[in-house]
This record gives sequence, structure tokens and C-alpha cells, in this order.
Amino acid sequence: MSVDTKAAQSTSDFAAYRNPLVSVTMASTFFLKLVSFLCIPFMTIYLSKNVDAPLYVIGVIVGLSQIGSLTAGFFSGMLADRVGKRLVLLVGLFGSAFVFLMFFLVATFLRGSALFPVVFGLLNAGYGVMSAFFWPVTQVLMADSLPKERRPAVFRHRYVLTNFAVGIGPPAGALLGIASARAAFVISGCSYLVFAIAFWWLTRGTRFGFSAGPTERRSFTGALKVLAGDRVFRGLTVSMILFTLAYCQIESNLSAVVNDGFADGVRFFSILLTVNAVAVIALQPLATVISKRLDPRRTILLGNGLFTVVCLLFSLVTFGKAGLIALVVLVSMAEVLVVPTVSVVVDELAPPTMRGTYFGAATLRNLGLGAGPALGGLVLAFLDRGLLFVFMGLCGAAAWAVVHLTLRENPGAHTDPSSEPV
Repeated sequence: MSVDTKAAQSTSDFAAYRNPLVSVTMASTFFLKLVSFLCIPFMTIYLSKNVDAPLYVIGVIVGLSQIGSLTAGFFSGMLADRVGKRLVLLVGLFGSAFVFLMFFLVATFLRGSALFPVVFGLLNAGYGVMSAFFWPVTQVLMADSLPKERRPAVFRHRYVLTNFAVGIGPPAGALLGIASARAAFVISGCSYLVFAIAFWWLTRGTRFGFSAGPTERRSFTGALKVLAGDRVFRGLTVSMILFTLAYCQIESNLSAVVNDGFADGVRFFSILLTVNAVAVIALQPLATVISKRLDPRRTILLGNGLFTVVCLLFSLVTFGKAGLIALVVLVSMAEVLVVPTVSVVVDELAPPTMRGTYFGAATLRNLGLGAGPALGGLVLAFLDRGLLFVFMGLCGAAAWAVVHLTLRENPGAHTDPSSEPV
């Protein structure tokens, strides 16, 4: 490939940002994740300082956001297809701003009262619901705003920005001294409000404000039947649940393995998390080259296969710090091959009038994130610690098998003309 051709391809990857809606959507992806992670990871610390309750009760309060997100995520996409993506998007943004500002008011005026943990828990569940309204629809907006050939690059960029924001949010909050303080709620709420106004202005008078036509709009039952009848989408969702079930061990139960194996286990585990965040960003160019040479099916299979082999090999060897760093880097490579490519496949599978439904239903893969820490913890509690890697490898192998059996060589079942920029 000539230098000119490479430069042209690189330029085309960023041509999508000439569309103001895509640029603002990507900016919101970074900044809203960043400000959310000034406070969300520190909820447990904040509540333990201000609520006289056992840790498991605090854990339930913190976990309500995930429950709200999982419950609402599946239906928010269907709602977007029925009433219009703009309405669902703005409800999610303005609702999130309201929730964060209410966090501040509750922390200011109800702290120390019996109502504080109850109201705080309800607001946390509300944040989960509002985020489920917002995040899936942003993917639909980008898909609807761009020709088909530009979407894969944007989905990859979105994933890198998300990881970058998640990586720097908590340390930035800690460095500024606002990580577990009320100021983080105000900063987050105001940031959501700014982007809510920006999206309101940009989407005025666009087709995003309208639902599908009467002949194309489906009832919730009809949408469920379409999803249930899509064998490829079912397989893709199951494979991602299995993949996230295994992958989340890196950020959860691996800490117990590291803490038991090394004298400075806590510090070294924090280093591993940093390595993971840096690797996801640094390996993106290589993943981009691979994804351009392979079709989506082979890219996902390669990522799942790499994850499986690495985890099973680690179950057979004695590893030190260098080995664990290598593990995290290789697993990060598998991550950047699999996760962004899944968004590309979901976009290809979805009929144009059901993109919201498909992207909303795709959030079911977060079931793996919810169940993973508990299942991995059971492995560590009753079996040898090395078998955690066997558990991860077997989940990866199962994810590979499901993709191999269900995903077609060319997963895009719908050949409607690509949407042109708004």
C-alpha cells in the first residue's frame, strides 16, 4: 500500500467529524464519561462516610444504578424507534443532569437523616435508567448520520475515548480532591446540562425528532418478535455476555489473585489497571489495521480466540509480575478487537427503522458484567486460584463457538441504502 493510499484512508477515518452532530456526540462520549467517573467509582467511599449501614447495604445502594441501566436499556431503544430518538436522547440527558444536581441537594440537606440512603438509592437507580436512555441512542445517532463505510472507524474511536475518559476520570477526581465530595455532583450535573442543550439545538428540525412511519413502526411485542427471530443477533448477544463475564475478572477478581501472590499486591493491581487503560489506547492502531483486513466475523473470532488461548496458557504456568502485565496487554488486544466490532455488526444487522431497538437490546451484554464478579468469586472461594484463568478461558472459548456457529460471513442482513449525513 502506498504512502498516499494510507494517508487517504487515515483522512477518511476522520472525515466523519465534519458532521457537527457526530463531533458533539463524540465530545459528549468523552466529557460525560469523564465527569461521571469523578464520582461514580467513589460512591461506596462516599456512602460509607455518610451512611451508618453495613457494607452489603451500601453495595446494594451502589448496585441500583446497574439494575436501573439493565432494566431500561432493553426498552429505551424500542421507545426511541416509536417516539423519536431526539426525545429519548434529551430525556436521558436532562434527566441525568437532574439526578446529579439532586445528588448534591440530598447530600447537602438530607445527610445524616433516615431518608438519606433511601433517596440516594432511588436517585442512583434513576441515573442508571437515564444513562440507558442516552448512551445507546448516541450510537444510533452516529449510525444514522453517516454513510455505512465511515461507521466502523467512528465506533472504534468512540470506544477508545470511553476508555480514555474512564482511565483518567478517577485519578483526576482524586488529584483535585473532589472524587468523593459534593462538588463532583455539581460538575457532572452541569456538564450533562450543557450537552443536553447542545443536542437540543443541533437536532431541531432534523429527522431524529420523528419515529418510524406508521407502516414501519412496530409495537413492543412486534419488536421483541423481530429480535427473538434474529438468530445472528441472539448469538452475538450471548457471545458478548460470555466475553464480558470473563473479561470483567481483570477488573474484579484478579485483584484477589494479585493481592495473595505479591507483597505489594494492592499497588501492583492498580498498575495493572493503568496498563489495561493504556494498552486499549495504544493498541487501537493495530486493531484498526486488522479490522480493515478482516471482516467483522473473523475480527471477533480472532479476539475471542486470542483471549481464550492467553487465559488457558496462564492457567498452566507460574507467572510473575512481568507475566501478568503481558496477560493484561494481550487481553486488552482481544478487547479492542471484539468490543468495537460488535457495535459495527449490530449496526449492520439492524433494519434502519429498528436501530434503536437493536442497540438498546445489545446492552443485555452487561449481564456478564453484573454476574462476572460473583461467579469468579465463587471459583476463587472453592477452587485453586489458577482455575480463575481456566474459567475465563472456557468463557472465551464458548463465546468463540457461539460466534462461529451463528454469525454469517457477511452479517449485514439489511441492504437498504446507507443513511446520508443530516
